[in-house]
Amino acid sequence: MNYFDLSTGAGGDGGGGGGGDPSVAEQVLLYAIVVVGVILSATVAQAQKGKPLTLDLNWPWVIVAAFIALITFPAVWQTLSTSTAPLLVKMGLAAQGGAFWSVLVSAAQKATGQ
Repeated sequence: MNYFDLSTGAGGDGGGGGGGDPSVAEQVLLYAIVVVGVILSATVAQAQKGKPLTLDLNWPWVIVAAFIALITFPAVWQTLSTSTAPLLVKMGLAAQGGAFWSVLVSAAQKATGQ
């Protein structure tokens, strides 16, 4: 199960790492930002529907967000680990990757006809 091996890139294809092992602190920071992005995705969905923006934060949603982020993080890391951008830019891209995870799920559902 190489998908979660961040030193080899998402899917275990050897594409990540950026020339060395990733820093554990950087991995944790970017994972936490992906979790925040997933939590904020509900607010993004409200904005897309034209509803008033509210942030409903409760423990079950935080746990679900952490699980979603765990699944999506290797793909986000594959993009970020090879980037030479400053950490602040990587943080923004990590938040974006978390916030728009539902777009990918919706596209997959439409593609499968569900």
